[in-house]
Amino acid sequence: MLTPPIRKSLIFSALVLGVLANLQLGLTLNLESNARRLSQPSRYVLPSADTIAIAALNHRAAAADVVWVNALLYGADRFTRRQSAEDATDYANTIIDLDPRFKPVYMWHHAARTQSSSRVTYDDIAAANAILKRGLEAFPDEWKFAQAIVTNHIGQRYTRTPEEHLADMEEAYTYARLGSEMEGAPDDMMMLATSFQRRLAKARAAVNGDDPDESQLEASPAEIAYLMKGYFAATDPARQQFMLRQLYDLGAGAELVARIETYRQTFEREHQRRAYLPPDVFTLSEPGLYRAPGTLEAAGEF
Repeated sequence: MLTPPIRKSLIFSALVLGVLANLQLGLTLNLESNARRLSQPSRYVLPSADTIAIAALNHRAAAADVVWVNALLYGADRFTRRQSAEDATDYANTIIDLDPRFKPVYMWHHAARTQSSSRVTYDDIAAANAILKRGLEAFPDEWKFAQAIVTNHIGQRYTRTPEEHLADMEEAYTYARLGSEMEGAPDDMMMLATSFQRRLAKARAAVNGDDPDESQLEASPAEIAYLMKGYFAATDPARQQFMLRQLYDLGAGAELVARIETYRQTFEREHQRRAYLPPDVFTLSEPGLYRAPGTLEAAGEF
């Protein structure tokens, strides 16, 4: 004869096993539906993160791994078919709710929403950025998340009102500045920040109906220094000419010419007895072409 405590324990164990069996059945059916590549879109059928955590006896990281496997299959299926991956957001939110430190899910979701289909909508960008912001909450020093938020606002073709465009530019500038201040961030994060500062000034002026703030349209010394460094480091002539045009657009062409002339004079003074490296390696592609200071027209045709 079973005592009441033992009977209650057996009943509870049976309930737990029943929930786990149902969860396993749901996962198996969903995995198989992705593996067989059914013609209709695969849908997100998992329960909430709290329900999964209870069914998994609070082994949240292990449960996140199981959902992650199914998410990868779903994302691959959408990418192969070149179809929108809207349900990727549900997968990502479930994984993050189970385990916020599951780092790969943030960039995976970003790629799934922005690269699965050639027709990227604003909803795709908004969803991708929302998950990336959750990623910055868990990993506040991950500059790649901030960079992804910024680049999501570059080159998009959907229509936005002036007020909506202003909000987009504010978001892009905020995270470009944030990313540029993170340890290990590349120099181009600073370039993104100054570029979106100018875009933000123009967007704000369009909404307010006035002229942009000239002080916010000027290039910073750090931006000019970065472009000059890129100019001298470039080995591809097309890349070098691109950097040169940007410098002239920012009004720094004359400074570049002066710096090149200084390098040439220094080289001639220190290496005048060495004929194996001619002095004109420090001149522009056509000597004398960019000597007139101050205007972009002095640069001629590129």
